[in-house]
Order: sequence, then C-alpha cells, then structure tokens
Amino acid sequence: PLTESTLPSPSFQGLAKNSSQGECLKSGSLPEDSSMQNKAWYAGSCDRRTAEAALLRFNKDSAYMVRRSSGHGWNQPYTLVVLYKNRVYNIPIRYLESSHQYTLGKDGKSHEELFDNISSIIQSYMERPLVLIDGTTFAKEQTCLLFPVKP
Repeated sequence: PLTESTLPSPSFQGLAKNSSQGECLKSGSLPEDSSMQNKAWYAGSCDRRTAEAALLRFNKDSAYMVRRSSGHGWNQPYTLVVLYKNRVYNIPIRYLESSHQYTLGKDGKSHEELFDNISSIIQSYMERPLVLIDGTTFAKEQTCLLFPVKP
C-alpha cells in the first residue's frame, strides 16, 4: 500500500502547527508535492482553524489556500479551503493510488475529474468555476479561485 512517505515528488520543507497557538511552524517531517513549494496559495500543515481565520481576515470572496489535511492519511493528503459569501469551505483533495492522480471532494462520486498535481487543480479552477456545496444544507454555490492567501 501507498504510504504518506511515498506520495509523488516528496520534499521536506513542510510546516507543522503549534497546537497551543494555532500557528504554522517550519518542520522537516512532511513530504509535499514539489509543484506546490513556494506557491502563494500553499499553507503547509496549518490547522483548519488557522486556515479559516486567515481567509476570514482577508475577507474577499474567492480567496483560497491549500493546506495539508490532518488525520486523513495518504489518500486525502490535502484540503482546498475557499472563502465565499462569508462562509469557509474545506474541500478534500484525494490521492487516487490506481492512477497516481488527485481529485476534489469526497469519495463515491459517479464522475471525478482527475489532475496530475495540486497546481493543476488550482490552475483549472482559476479559469472556471468550482462548485461549492454546503455540508449542512447541500446548497450549491460557484466561484473561481481568485485570491491566494497564506496564514
């Protein structure tokens, strides 16, 4: 089975959260997709609370970042976090071992668009709308990714 340490293009310039303060600190222990290093939208291993707070402070619709997922293992290594209409959406980015590609959203969808890397996902949704689904009401919104944010 694929483990976190065998994800494509590992590097060791990750970030780890300081749980007592909800901050992001440099760490050498987390592999990352090399296409994301130094991207304006990549937040490393910031926790959910820190990522959401940064987007709410930025306070512009279509602001976004990608952070490492916590506790989901190799098959959901990242989360796309998007602010739209004063609501923060956390969208899983899943890794598909069978094709060595990434896709957005929860498992079990009938159609999944596949991407070779995380940067391709971001580029795609900068150019066309991403569907955002409210996890409680299932209401749908659409927005392009416009404003990269780092915590």
